[in-house]
Amino acid sequence: MKKLLLVSAVAASTLMASGYKIPEQSLNSTALAGAYVSNTSAADAAYYNPANMAFMSSDKHLELNAMYIHLNPVDFSGSVGSYGDHTAQSASEDFIIPQIYLVAKPMGEDENVRIGLSINAPAGLSKRWPEGIEAAYAEEFTLKVIEVNPTVSYKIMDDLAIAVGARFVYSEGIVKTSGGLDLEGSSWDLGYNLALSYKPYEAWGMALTYRSNVDLTEEGGQATGYTAPYPTSTPASVTLPLPATLTLATDVDVTESTNIEFVYERAFWSAYDELNIEIPAMGPLPGQPAAKNWEDSNTVRLGLTQGIGESVKVMVGLAYDESPVPDETLGFELPDSDAFIGSVGVRWAMSEELDVGAALLYDKKKDRSVTNDTIDGKFSGSSATILSVGLGYKF
Repeated sequence: MKKLLLVSAVAASTLMASGYKIPEQSLNSTALAGAYVSNTSAADAAYYNPANMAFMSSDKHLELNAMYIHLNPVDFSGSVGSYGDHTAQSASEDFIIPQIYLVAKPMGEDENVRIGLSINAPAGLSKRWPEGIEAAYAEEFTLKVIEVNPTVSYKIMDDLAIAVGARFVYSEGIVKTSGGLDLEGSSWDLGYNLALSYKPYEAWGMALTYRSNVDLTEEGGQATGYTAPYPTSTPASVTLPLPATLTLATDVDVTESTNIEFVYERAFWSAYDELNIEIPAMGPLPGQPAAKNWEDSNTVRLGLTQGIGESVKVMVGLAYDESPVPDETLGFELPDSDAFIGSVGVRWAMSEELDVGAALLYDKKKDRSVTNDTIDGKFSGSSATILSVGLGYKF
């Protein structure tokens, strides 16, 4: 029974953004704290707002990025079940994530069609509690996600464009507890995305984007660590949502060299209402499905892009990010909380064809006190740092 209850903790596996999404997927987005939807003009528009591909120069656009992520340890003080007051600390985490973006030349009789491609990691990372009672719930929770997203845009009028894309998402999940559970699984899953851009004036633009929910099915995994009469290794599966996301954005050129963008983002985490672990060899599991009852969350983002001379852009961003995890289902696998985000970055055009840059983002989680059926205590010290470097090329 103890092991079955531990399995139900497989809810999520990171604390980067609300839930386990990673919205920062390019140098510009990192530099602007995600306030990068309406004013996308580089190859990463293929991911953030493919409708804007229709307004880009007629060159081919390529962008290569690498992102380093550092998660600081999370401190816990309090009690867990019948285990009395104590302190614990999670392990720090470090990751390097590559990203690729490509926008092709205009196509069609009127050259109103553009095709784009993005390859990145929109969710995932890991959380580990290496010792103590916390390890019985989340010794390791790791989720790896790769998305391949081909898109196509169409310019309806000189100031209006739309886009549609397909989301091919590959994921791998690992769950380990000191109680003996070792669960691994992987899957390919499918979704879609839509975008609309309207530029009524040269200095003012608006955008609407939608990324559909994708259920990460994690089928075909193996659960090990059980004792007689159950098998020591048996097929298992679990489903996690990569939630639908709606963004509304507007940007304005306040001067010829200064742009300000505001973004409102709604993540539909209410799709994660329950968790159902399936291990067919064991029959129905007690306590399954387990309630999660996550809530839809809001994020607001503000970005400033300032041109300096003909070849340098400086970017600054601020954001406030809500957590979707309610107190009653919060656990050690994802001790999430609301966050304040700040960022800065620079791009340098080395020539008309080539530019390079770097960006730094800091995500500070608020301390959170929680009382539920398992935990009575406080999580503190949670934060993340992102360093992004990139290269853009037109040809």
